[in-house]
Amino acid sequence: MSIVYVFEATVVKYAKDRYVIYPPKEYQEKLKKLHGEKVKVIIVKESD
Repeated sequence: MSIVYVFEATVVKYAKDRYVIYPPKEYQEKLKKLHGEKVKVIIVKESD
């Protein structure tokens, strides 16, 4: 079974060399349920 969430996120610098993908608030609770799970992330950057 697969669960797919599609949303726009922001990449935020977290520490010296760490970055975090910050989802919109409406997805944070959904993603919190996946804590500790292995997930696959696909990033699509559309050019301007």
